Amino acid sequence: MNIFRRFLARHSYDPYRAVAQSENVRMGNSQLGRDFRLRFDRPHEGVALDIGDRCLLSNEFIFESTGGKVTVGNGVFINGGTKIISRSSVDIGDSVMIAWGCLIYDHDSHSISYLDRIADHNQVLIDFLSGNMVANKNWSTVATAPIRICDHAWLGFDVVVLKGVTIGEGSIVGARSVVTKDLPPWTIAAGNLARVVKEVPLELRKSYAPSSNRETAPS
Repeated sequence: MNIFRRFLARHSYDPYRAVAQSENVRMGNSQLGRDFRLRFDRPHEGVALDIGDRCLLSNEFIFESTGGKVTVGNGVFINGGTKIISRSSVDIGDSVMIAWGCLIYDHDSHSISYLDRIADHNQVLIDFLSGNMVANKNWSTVATAPIRICDHAWLGFDVVVLKGVTIGEGSIVGARSVVTKDLPPWTIAAGNLARVVKEVPLELRKSYAPSSNRETAPS
């Protein structure tokens, strides 16, 4: 029966209906792919997900606690298999591209204290039977910090962005990189841990303007 219910839920899911029925989502004139998903593990008050115009979203947004806020700007593309998990805040600017399989995670999920993790596990064993493993999770021991992905950034496939990171305007992050520190604007980063490997050429930057001080031939 549980297998049948999961099958039915997956194949009868309507992303637009899910958004329309949620008081926690506000969406402009945007498009949702068939893999778009919303998940609220705990009741939320107010808007938790704010989507702008001209977006195409096929990812999953996950809110495990009563907190968290995700803002998606205008003209954003997020491919399938990507998960954005928020307890603090994730701010995605305009014209951002995020490939498939990425993970954007603004908290640590568990404490660095082994005693807290034991207590966490014991509570999960109890809550698992209710169908919600984080129903009574103690979030006070979990570190969290906002993530910001600025305008015109591009994340390749399987990129991981962790808490507290700002990815600067126009930055590009190579596939399967793990970003734990801020990336300056108009840079290209790659690796685990991600580091800047080059800069976007000046003439390809949004702020670039050809010099008006060039010498002109006499008339």
